[in-house]
Amino acid sequence: MRFLLALAVAVLFLAWFLFRAGETAPLLPSLQAVPSILRWWGGAAVLALGALFAGRAYCSVLCPLGTFQEAVWRAGRRRLSGYVPGSPARYWILALVLAAGAAGLAAVPALLDPYAAFGRGVTQLLRPSLAGGIDRLAGFLESRGLYGVIHRAGSIPFVPGLFWGTAAFFLVLTLWSLRKGRPFCDGLCPVGTFLGFFSRSSLLSIRFSGESCTGCGLCGTVCPQECISVEERKVDADRCVLCLRCVDACRGGGLALSFGGSGESLSRRGLLRIAAGTLAALGVAFWSSKKDDTVAAAASSWDEKLPVSPPGSKSRGNFSKKCVACTACVVACPAGILRPSLGEWGPEGLFQPVLDYGRGYCQYGCTACGDACPTGAIESLEPGEKQLVSIGKARFLRRNCIVRKYGTACGACSEHCPTQAMRMVPFRGSLTIPELDTAVCLGCGACEYACPAEPKAVTVSGLAVHGKIRPVSGGNEGPTVAPLEDFPF
Repeated sequence: MRFLLALAVAVLFLAWFLFRAGETAPLLPSLQAVPSILRWWGGAAVLALGALFAGRAYCSVLCPLGTFQEAVWRAGRRRLSGYVPGSPARYWILALVLAAGAAGLAAVPALLDPYAAFGRGVTQLLRPSLAGGIDRLAGFLESRGLYGVIHRAGSIPFVPGLFWGTAAFFLVLTLWSLRKGRPFCDGLCPVGTFLGFFSRSSLLSIRFSGESCTGCGLCGTVCPQECISVEERKVDADRCVLCLRCVDACRGGGLALSFGGSGESLSRRGLLRIAAGTLAALGVAFWSSKKDDTVAAAASSWDEKLPVSPPGSKSRGNFSKKCVACTACVVACPAGILRPSLGEWGPEGLFQPVLDYGRGYCQYGCTACGDACPTGAIESLEPGEKQLVSIGKARFLRRNCIVRKYGTACGACSEHCPTQAMRMVPFRGSLTIPELDTAVCLGCGACEYACPAEPKAVTVSGLAVHGKIRPVSGGNEGPTVAPLEDFPF
């Protein structure tokens, strides 16, 4: 029953990434450890209290990557050799993650966060191959009058480095899990290590029961964490994920799930573990709540373009500190312009999304990316609020404009600008030419995408710190052209 519950939770996460990313206030992702901590620093305290009560039950039921490993191992039906002492390397990995996070190197926590790793696996490996089936299912439901049950699968930009990196990660993890059960949970996962500080002193845990144990060792061969020592009659509670396979396999009732009784919480070692875990929790809290000190920056030349972060991310500092590159926002973007980065944000922002105006532009009333983000890296905005947020600034190079170069009427940029930051003014005779008002420029990229000139007469450069434009009168609802059509005017 425990495994079926965990499997149901994993399937719900799978369905969310495939069908429902972009929903307002996603409940499932907010239950994950790293997203909850990044959105609210008190999440670390809640996880610690949960581990003091029920150990690493979170890993057993709520972590989809842990369930994936266990499902692979169960499918292989391979018994393990027995007790293997835990590696101290896991503590160094947790320290590295905390130090990297405090230094603003979000790539390290992003690569090791189990929720983000699972999300990248679904969006990069499964969703593209299932996109046709998703669209057909959505169309079938819509033909029956059921709208919004499943979102159509928009195109996801193909980033070779991310795709092959994700494929390699899951291939290695699958082969490793076939042989070792839940190896990522046991030796690499920073969430599991953090919970382990408190779970050794938990009230609810697996314990040897009296003299009922016959020493057969069967429990050790079915433990995916290899944390049961029959010789010493002990279970490493800081590694145990409460999968209950040992209790199910024990024929003599030598193991039981029970409350209290070990006295570990009163020992010096237990107190040291709790103290270390508390310091880790305080470190996480400091990391997620420290003031953003991003300095406003601008491109130094026409040829230089700063990357654009999604509306609601506030600043480069806030975005880089909280984004775990789970790619939920990439899936949710209806225009298909969010893609994982490989170099735009530097090595510290590996795979964090960036807006690509070569594919389309940010839709004027759309807030899907903020609605999908579980960490607070992209805050959810109301449409009216989002329509005043400036995420970049357009730059107009008049000599490239086809009105000036060829004496031909155009105006595509003005037609698509939702705030009329690009407006047409008299030029020669009956011709008009664009003029840019940066005070009302959102940086949405509609002008850059629509511009037919080559090289572009207008480009958009991102802002390190987002601003606000002057309120625009007139009630313009913004561009209505499809974001991916071949010729936008």
